[in-house]
Amino acid sequence: MKVKICGITRSEDLRPLNNLDPAFIGFINIRRSKRFIPGHKIRELMDEMENPEKSVLVLEPVNVDEVIKKAKKYDIKNVQLHSLSPEEISKIKGIKVIKAIGIPEKMDEIKVEEIGEFSKVCDYLLFDSVVSGKSGGTGKQIPIEVALKAAAISRMNNPRIKLFLAGGMDSKRIENEGEILKEVYDYVDVNSGVEDAPGIKNKHKIKEFMEKCMVIS
Repeated sequence: MKVKICGITRSEDLRPLNNLDPAFIGFINIRRSKRFIPGHKIRELMDEMENPEKSVLVLEPVNVDEVIKKAKKYDIKNVQLHSLSPEEISKIKGIKVIKAIGIPEKMDEIKVEEIGEFSKVCDYLLFDSVVSGKSGGTGKQIPIEVALKAAAISRMNNPRIKLFLAGGMDSKRIENEGEILKEVYDYVDVNSGVEDAPGIKNKHKIKEFMEKCMVIS
């Protein structure tokens, strides 16, 4: 399975990734996040990457103009959005959009409709777990049956959509459920599962995680 390492904040965590070669590397530019880094620091870290095109700018924008302005300013071609409507996202051109969608343990009709609508306008969807109404950085895993259902809804609305699974991802889950997940998910997104503390990555955990993903690719 292909891997996105998210929440990179330090050079010492970024440098080993040049050899491990994840598919994407995420930089969080959302102030409420414990892994927030400002734009100038993101640009500095990108300069240390062998392939800056793997960069993903994680945003919670108030409007489409903010997305376009920041993507252009930091020369990033991939954005992960934690806000905006399907109609707004449909206006974003020339930038690959990963839309993060919070998934509860049980999905109702409103959530099914939400997944379907975003599937039609985005390049990728990223499913993360919801805890107390908040998604992202929760460390909680989406139950396997719910993860499979969310993927099926997405592909029913857009067979070409690419999918990420996030939410408490770690090496143990890859060991236990990786073979099932790889059948429907294109990528896994790991953050807290390879950390010693928020924003402080552990290179040994990252290496172990990526090796386990490579085994089931």
